[in-house]
Amino acid sequence: MLIEWLIFLHVLGVVTFFLGHGAAAAMVFRIRHETNLDRIRAMLDLSTTTVGLYMVSFVVMGLTGLIMPFILGLWGEIWIWLSIVLMILVMVWMGWFTERTFKVLRRLVGLPYMVGNKNFPAEEPASPEEIQAHIESISIRGVVVVGYVIPVVILWLMVFRPF
Repeated sequence: MLIEWLIFLHVLGVVTFFLGHGAAAAMVFRIRHETNLDRIRAMLDLSTTTVGLYMVSFVVMGLTGLIMPFILGLWGEIWIWLSIVLMILVMVWMGWFTERTFKVLRRLVGLPYMVGNKNFPAEEPASPEEIQAHIESISIRGVVVVGYVIPVVILWLMVFRPF
């Protein structure tokens, strides 16, 4: 019965994590077509409103994903290790991507921003040309591969356990 609850909590964590990322994902795709400073600010603010939700759900997903292999004796399975390595890769890459794109964009548009985990107050907005150049430099290909394709591979590994 315990394993069923752990699976339930793990899947619930995954679903909640992706639900929490909905606003951020929509912002990533939409912001490249936006030029209105107020709308850019609103999208950036909206995308941060669910950070707490997806961080808590990530912890639930991660803890249950690490507990279950102990209970089921799966630490010798390659698919478990590959899933963990891929999830760490996603987490590190997304942190790096956010740090150099959207945290910088928040500063450029005159919103409070962060560098690493340190908060900074809003500054005067940059020029519209500088803001637009930064937005155009944001590539979403990596977000699609790292934020969607790799989780699909992890799902495949967990469902089919190929090795």
